[in-house]
Amino acid sequence: MKVFIETYGCWLNKGESEIMRTLLSRAGHVFVESPEVADVVVVNTCAVRGDTEVKIFRRLRELEELRKKLGFKLVVAGCLVNVRPKSILSIAPEASLIEPDSLEKIVEVVQNSGQVLELRTYPRARTTLPEHRGGVTYVLPVQSGCLGSCAFCIEWVTRGFGVKSYTVEAIIEAVKDAVRKGAKEVYLVGQDLAAYGYDLGTNLAGLVRRILEEVDGEYRIRIGMMEPMLLSKQLDALVDLMHDGRVYRYFHIPVQAGDDRVLRLMNRKYTVREYKSLIQRIRSAGFTSSVATDIIVGFPGEDEEAFKNTLRLIEDVKFDKVHVARYTLRPFTKGYVMRGLPEPVKKERSRIASEVSLRVAYEVNKGYVGRLSDVLVNSVSAKGDFVGRTIEYKPVILRGYDLKLGETVKVKIREATPLALVGDVVD
Repeated sequence: MKVFIETYGCWLNKGESEIMRTLLSRAGHVFVESPEVADVVVVNTCAVRGDTEVKIFRRLRELEELRKKLGFKLVVAGCLVNVRPKSILSIAPEASLIEPDSLEKIVEVVQNSGQVLELRTYPRARTTLPEHRGGVTYVLPVQSGCLGSCAFCIEWVTRGFGVKSYTVEAIIEAVKDAVRKGAKEVYLVGQDLAAYGYDLGTNLAGLVRRILEEVDGEYRIRIGMMEPMLLSKQLDALVDLMHDGRVYRYFHIPVQAGDDRVLRLMNRKYTVREYKSLIQRIRSAGFTSSVATDIIVGFPGEDEEAFKNTLRLIEDVKFDKVHVARYTLRPFTKGYVMRGLPEPVKKERSRIASEVSLRVAYEVNKGYVGRLSDVLVNSVSAKGDFVGRTIEYKPVILRGYDLKLGETVKVKIREATPLALVGDVVD
């Protein structure tokens, strides 16, 4: 059958869509680029934010109308399945539903002539990893679940409690295969990479070390999002590994707020001082690195002083990138029953925080002007320019060059913007 897959949300979701592609491909199905020519349409959903949920529901309505005309089978997968099954079925009554950790049943669901509902059973960890299908970047899910209980987070409903990790051996074999097929980047992704291996008696640093020891070749590993409370316990080991030129010196560490009282309301397990101490340990490692973070503005209880403290943290830490999000109500969370802030206040705070973040990022990026960097060419922009990454995972735009995806070139940085660097190839 011809299958079309549409994906929403994080890198983990993208990796899980690749798992579905792998399983369906092994079963003989082929993939198409449009739902109009598909026999089966799979929508891999995200449940983290309310505005994303609205967008997905709007898309499901469009697909349901198209299904009525064309007759394809509609399958809804991913995190929203366990959160809003009734709402999904009210839009698409004949849709099959499959929760994230049941993805290995995707072939059965696709080939079944009737409706299949796989939800809220929360099976244990899967065993199938995605096969690399070509290209520079290989997205590899290595775990799901976390050990936190944040007041804004709905993930305990979407994926259940606890950590579910793939084995080190399975991951190493997947990386070997991808590098053998030409991958130059391996993105380790998960719900919280710092929690990897807590169910297996190992940890993320041990996994990365084993990959570097056992997988030969020219490639770079990018480590995904890590929660501060668990990262702190293995940070020194990870920093040591980043002296190897095959690991991006990049950290994505969500702080969420720069005020201790708001952090307590969010049920985060650290203080602002502890978070800043973590960043200081990274910055004193003896090499340049980049730090990205996530910030939620307008969480219930965030007054003007707390918001200013968050802005101050952005200024003090000098983040390379900040993902700013307005707080949105999510069912089944503690935040849902707390007294919220007016939407205009949240919108204004989002605007201000974004402006401060971009200004800070621009100042940081200007510090790269004049430097020589080994840049891995990994993509082409919408304007047709090649784009690569420095070892700090900084995006570098390379205008006017005829390059090859996957090659590494020496680049002199000549310009900076808040979001990227611009460079000239020097060899």
